[in-house]
Amino acid sequence: MNTSRRTFFKLTSAVALGTCGTAWAVPTNQPQKWDEEYDIVIIGAGGAGLAAGVESVQQGMKAIIIEKMPLIGGSSLLCGGKFSVAGTPEQKAKNIADDEQRYFDDMMKTGGYQNDPELVKVFIKESRKHYDFVTKELGILPHEITAAAGMSVPRAHGFKPGEVLSAMRDYFVKRGGKLVTGMKAERLTWDYKNSTISGVKCCGKDKKTIYIKANKGVLLASGGFNRNPELLKKYAPPMAKAAVIAGVGTTGDGLLMAQAYGADVLDMAYVKATYGFKLNPNTIGDMAQVYYGGAIMVNKEGKRFVNESLSYKLLGDLALSQPEGKSFMIFDEPMRKAQMGRRAIDKKLFAPIDEGKKLDFLFTGQTLEEAAKNAGLPVKAVEETVASYNKGVEAGNDTEFGRNSLTSGHGKPTKIETGPFYIMPTTAALIGTYCGLRIDTKAHVIDVFGEKINHLYAAGEIVGGVHGAAYMTGTAWGKAMALGRLAARTIAGK
Repeated sequence: MNTSRRTFFKLTSAVALGTCGTAWAVPTNQPQKWDEEYDIVIIGAGGAGLAAGVESVQQGMKAIIIEKMPLIGGSSLLCGGKFSVAGTPEQKAKNIADDEQRYFDDMMKTGGYQNDPELVKVFIKESRKHYDFVTKELGILPHEITAAAGMSVPRAHGFKPGEVLSAMRDYFVKRGGKLVTGMKAERLTWDYKNSTISGVKCCGKDKKTIYIKANKGVLLASGGFNRNPELLKKYAPPMAKAAVIAGVGTTGDGLLMAQAYGADVLDMAYVKATYGFKLNPNTIGDMAQVYYGGAIMVNKEGKRFVNESLSYKLLGDLALSQPEGKSFMIFDEPMRKAQMGRRAIDKKLFAPIDEGKKLDFLFTGQTLEEAAKNAGLPVKAVEETVASYNKGVEAGNDTEFGRNSLTSGHGKPTKIETGPFYIMPTTAALIGTYCGLRIDTKAHVIDVFGEKINHLYAAGEIVGGVHGAAYMTGTAWGKAMALGRLAARTIAGK
């Protein structure tokens, strides 16, 4: 028997109405009368939602963005501002040779070839389109271009997230788009007659139910599920040890709304935390990457456990698996100074040392012995670990873990030998979940049977398929904005 989606939903709805306490997820009936009506309804005002809003007004659509939080930005506002793009004028000005093919190869390799290659290709192309919009139409230029784990060349273009997000918001509103904060999307509504998503059931600031009709489509841009303990327990149990600094609103609402209609998911097994945060972090500014400047990582026993040049997501996995989930970065004065010149966040973290200030998240010592004692680590083990590492650096062969660069083939490791010495207790934190709904190359949400869910689209952190098994710096914020633009253009029929 060939059962259509329409028939299936009718049947499940009838079952639900005739039983008590059913576990079936059933569609929400659309109202007899709508409160508001638009071409496109965008759920979430982070990078994906705002970029979609920009494209929507450019395509002449009547558009609304609804955001449950009182402020816009979501996790995009908290990110490090890195936007990875290939072949930009800014790269060329620095004699950085990069192109889409190299970017694609790096993405697939970093993702363990678990990412969707066709979606990755689309993401890379759309990233460049949005980058050109930001730099040319909004007039915002990157302040730096850096390399990070997974990159064969520097392509992480640094921006101030708040500046870009505010500019996109202003662009959207000034051209007729409507942005409403403090309004929560609760359910997607279903048009039985036409077998399609028809709109959104919302809860406004006054707790009043509001039904908003979407004539052309609903875009889920609501972020991940970093702050939903139940979903983390379901999909990523190891992350229970990780800190969380993602947007407060990342509770998986959009994911659950889509799953009520049979939406498929991707990459749920690859949720990873980012390594390098001081203990009890609050923002991305609490993260140091001195391991990419030559620092080594040790556990509470004072022993190395990893090749420190790997992706910080993989470093996070291994750090959380250490005894009691404890790990430490060990580095010396030349490394501190060099890293401050490489990365603005590290400079802000460690510059107070030059003013004679003592940092409460860092243990120091004029000798390695003194630093280890202050950190409460076994002195002999730490000294032996550093001596062994230095011997490998001198010989050009790290026989223990195979580290031959600072990160991704860039830079040569140096010995830890010049005081003062520093030991930083470090943890991994969830910035984003980087997995979620399966979409096609036009941003349609796909169900568990491989079929489109009519009039339902997704972009940003809520989407799986782009990153695969690991994450490359600058591809999360980039993915949000790039796929947001793509989704809106698809909804517009372009």
